[in-house]
Amino acid sequence: MHSTKIKEGDDREEMELNQIWRGCRKIQGAIFRYNFDICADLKQHDPSCSGFVSEPIFTAVLGKYRKVAGMSESELRDVTDYFQIRDGRVAYRQFCKVVCSETLHKTAKSDLASGLEWNDPWHVNVIPQPEDRRRLCLILVKIAQLSHIPLMPYFQDYELIAQNVGVVTVAHFSRVLHFMKIPLSETDFLLLLRRYMKDGYLVNYVAFLKHIDNIIAYLGEHLLLDNSHDIIKDFPGRLVELELSQLPAIDGCKVVHPIFPDACNMPKKNRNQCDILFCIQNYIYKNQVRTTEFLESFDSLNVGSITKNQFERGLSNMGVGKYLTQREMSILLERYTDPVDTNRVRWRNFADEIDTVFTIKNLEKMPQCVVESPLRHIQELPRPGAASWENVPLNIRDLCEDAIAKIRIRIRNRRLYLHPFFRSYDKLNSGHVRCNITKQIFRTNGILLSDPEQDSVLSRYGNELGFCYTKFLDDVDPAEYAMPTMVTKQELVECPPFARDNLDPEDVSEEVIVRILTNAKRQAVVKSVSVMEFMKDYDRHREGEILESDFKRALDNSSVIIKEEEATILCNIFRSPTRVACVRYRDFCKALDEIFIQLDTNMGDQVVTAVPLLHLPNLDCVDCFLSFDERTICSQALMKLARKPDEISNLSQVFKDFDREQCGSITQNQFLRGITVRDMHVMLSSREFQAICKCFGVKKGMCMEFNYREFLKILDVLFTTGQMKRNY
Repeated sequence: MHSTKIKEGDDREEMELNQIWRGCRKIQGAIFRYNFDICADLKQHDPSCSGFVSEPIFTAVLGKYRKVAGMSESELRDVTDYFQIRDGRVAYRQFCKVVCSETLHKTAKSDLASGLEWNDPWHVNVIPQPEDRRRLCLILVKIAQLSHIPLMPYFQDYELIAQNVGVVTVAHFSRVLHFMKIPLSETDFLLLLRRYMKDGYLVNYVAFLKHIDNIIAYLGEHLLLDNSHDIIKDFPGRLVELELSQLPAIDGCKVVHPIFPDACNMPKKNRNQCDILFCIQNYIYKNQVRTTEFLESFDSLNVGSITKNQFERGLSNMGVGKYLTQREMSILLERYTDPVDTNRVRWRNFADEIDTVFTIKNLEKMPQCVVESPLRHIQELPRPGAASWENVPLNIRDLCEDAIAKIRIRIRNRRLYLHPFFRSYDKLNSGHVRCNITKQIFRTNGILLSDPEQDSVLSRYGNELGFCYTKFLDDVDPAEYAMPTMVTKQELVECPPFARDNLDPEDVSEEVIVRILTNAKRQAVVKSVSVMEFMKDYDRHREGEILESDFKRALDNSSVIIKEEEATILCNIFRSPTRVACVRYRDFCKALDEIFIQLDTNMGDQVVTAVPLLHLPNLDCVDCFLSFDERTICSQALMKLARKPDEISNLSQVFKDFDREQCGSITQNQFLRGITVRDMHVMLSSREFQAICKCFGVKKGMCMEFNYREFLKILDVLFTTGQMKRNY
């Protein structure tokens, strides 16, 4: 045991010495690069030539050169502590001997021009994991394949400006790789930094370029450079066809194969023209990009064609170029090549074909045409990084369906609203959260699933960005519980497609009408929209009637989504008796408002009163039930606490500090801490405290919280009642 402690102490001391020597090496390199004399500055503050200065003076002198030498504050502090003696002074003469390697009066020599005398020019870090080492080799081979010109001049240009010998910053290293069009994912770039990082903030590009040159020479000798795509075909945007060992679980998601991010998650075979166009349409639709605005600026003569270089620049400006390889770009150029001039590209044909994801050209000439946006194949396009669900084994798909069914039942029975939980972790509004966050949200809301069921759900909705909670909530939380259904789903009858000419409201069953109105009411409640505000804009003269086309358009604008046949049925039900082409929208809105208000007519005064209806959820649960003895104890405890209500103790401010979400409830521990701050905990025993927590308990997911707002109201009522009794 004693020997183990001695060994740990030796290791700690060795780490401290390495830290001090690293700081001294940085100062040495700065001295020989910039030729400044730290020792002369220190000697000015030592008139007696004793070889010692005070600690503030030593720190101030080194602080002037700290940023130039690239030292951190901790390294400066370690160097100062190392050369400090017992009386607090610093032996700067010993420091100068270590840094300058000779005397205080060092003469400049022409053969010392860099700081590499104390640094290893081939410094690299050790990668312990064998999977990471093999992956690093593949990355270097890929870079060697794509680097058709020498990389050394790009790094040397930065070295001439920054005066760094053999190293560059991480930002410049990334810029050079991006300029050379070497595609690397974030994980691959971090792996390169782990290998070639030096001094914590610089990259040793000399060792990096040496390894690249060695790989190029080796491939050239074995005649594999031209056929290297057979070894690493389309790496890293595709799956690597090597028998690598299974990677560990990352962020709660089990990784079975080393998958690298890809724009459209296509398989390892080359994409054809349709796949390329679908990928571009998917990007254009998601980012709402206007294709014409990026290409028409190159067509000054408005002839409909531009050069190939201009076409590539336009795609890069709109953000599509980074998702296309050179082969795919050549396929795209060949598809839209101008038959008159083969050196130009017909960009108008490209823009018209891409814009079909939004609408159809010349739609004003086809008023009866129904446009589907986005197209079906765009909606069903696999998400980036997600596995094809059709290729997943049948047992995993069945397990996922069972898990989703359990989640639906839990959401419907407990009236759970999961959107705020996911959005609170989605700071960028990307629609994705981490996989471990998803598991945490499931546990918080009492959605208990086994590990295989959780893995199956994550594999279905997971991709390279994480867990796609928007698609997940669309499938498991349709919000059908917001309004009571009149009939069961099995009894619902699809509304037959009626023709406008022979459609009669009497021919439609009452059950179908009730179902349509219930669907519209449900959407109005869930989305909290006022349909009247959207319809009255079309009624300029405030007659209470609008055209049938305006009625349907207002429904679409208000996000009340119903079928075309159902909208036609509503138009016939509320059709104006004087104007056949108009609809009485006020009667329709009055029918929808029945979910918010109740009209009460007083027959004596002939006054119609609107009574608002407010849905208050029942917060009581089985765990909050109090027996007779518990109610007696709780009432006695509340009478004690009523001596210090909120206006005296100001408890509300303490509780509000704990309630950051302003939901009106805090944990029992926070409640105890709040009354302890106001010295009110001495009034209660442990039984009385438990009785009060049980009386004002609120079930939040799997936890029991304390409703402090109701608690403060009760204290104010008891205090006011006690004052009134004393006054009487």
